[in-house]
Amino acid sequence: MNDGAQVDPGGLTDSADGAFPGGTFSVQDSYPSEGLPRFLKRFDALVVGCGAMGSSVGYSLSKRGFRTLNMERFGLNHDRGSSHGETRIFRLAYFEDTRYVPMLRRALESWQELQRLSDMKLFQRTGGLMVGLPGGELLTGVLKSAQADALPHRVLSSRETTDEFPAFKLGEEYSAVHDPNAGILFSQRCLSAFVKLAKELGGEFRFNEAVIGWEKKAGEFEVRTTRGKYTAEKVVVCAGAWTGKMLGGVIPLQVERQVLFWFDPGGRASFSPERMPVFIMEEGGHHYFYGIPDVGDGVKVARHHEGDTVDPDSVDREVHESDLLPVADFVKGHLPSANPLPRASSVCMYTNTPDRNFMVDFHPDDEDLVLVSACSGHGFKFASVMGEVAADLVAEGRTKHDISFLNLGRFH
Repeated sequence: MNDGAQVDPGGLTDSADGAFPGGTFSVQDSYPSEGLPRFLKRFDALVVGCGAMGSSVGYSLSKRGFRTLNMERFGLNHDRGSSHGETRIFRLAYFEDTRYVPMLRRALESWQELQRLSDMKLFQRTGGLMVGLPGGELLTGVLKSAQADALPHRVLSSRETTDEFPAFKLGEEYSAVHDPNAGILFSQRCLSAFVKLAKELGGEFRFNEAVIGWEKKAGEFEVRTTRGKYTAEKVVVCAGAWTGKMLGGVIPLQVERQVLFWFDPGGRASFSPERMPVFIMEEGGHHYFYGIPDVGDGVKVARHHEGDTVDPDSVDREVHESDLLPVADFVKGHLPSANPLPRASSVCMYTNTPDRNFMVDFHPDDEDLVLVSACSGHGFKFASVMGEVAADLVAEGRTKHDISFLNLGRFH
């Protein structure tokens, strides 16, 4: 559940088609036209993408001693994809599927380890509220997860919720589950920490350089980019919204436009991270909203899903009244002390599988090609552990984490 700095690579337009397993990929963007090295440089592993998943994979592979290169078509923390901005939600009681919880436990450990090693504040525990109607999808799923995995939690009535957390206004028909382990991940810092530590371990990064094709030669990949060529024994694709184009339909994906808003809390302490938990709320009929307390830029509120299907290269980045109205109405109804006129907004993308679970697997035609993508709008919190999972698959061909429900075969 999703916020960035515009990157302008500059230069001439470079449009190229490259042969990928399963299809072609067209790069249409601006890249420098002078002084481009046309050489072949060898790596143990090449990671396509440097968002949440790609930066974590690059770090995890570098930790294992792999000579690793991350290729990113834009800049670090760019605002064109799904990983940019200041904040994301971390939560442990997981309504989507209880099978995610063991990975979430490890993810939290890994975020805390990354925070210590990088000496950067990456996580702030605020607790989390899951609000909905008793018997609804959200509360039923959260309780199932909490009970199955013996997770600490509290069930609160509407009155108990608003008494303890006065930022919220709820009708008597609502109930809530409080997850004390939930909190805020500072997403931009998280990516920067992965890159910083990977570089210290010898990892390399190429920004504003797009992968346009690859082929297998003598057991190695020759990867072509807008600036040169590289060889690698293994390739890991973490291309986010561009994964579908890059892999030519190997994974059935849809890219969904999402709009995020920040609202002025009017200086009220009830919206601070010390008083307000992160939250998800289900309003009748599977309409989901989520929010993050004010960490200096306002209270962040957005819809979860229900966006338009888009092409990542031509997504509408203008925010319209129709984007704002349902979110402003939610704020008026349930966060009434906040100003319903937003102080800021941003457009990002979800990359969805048909069942809205992740996809982590080998390419069906080549086990030296690992696919890590399609996080369906709820993946950032898993990045720290998914880097480890991908490194396991690259190094050992298997992982101790249960990813059986996330494999490619379920779509075929």
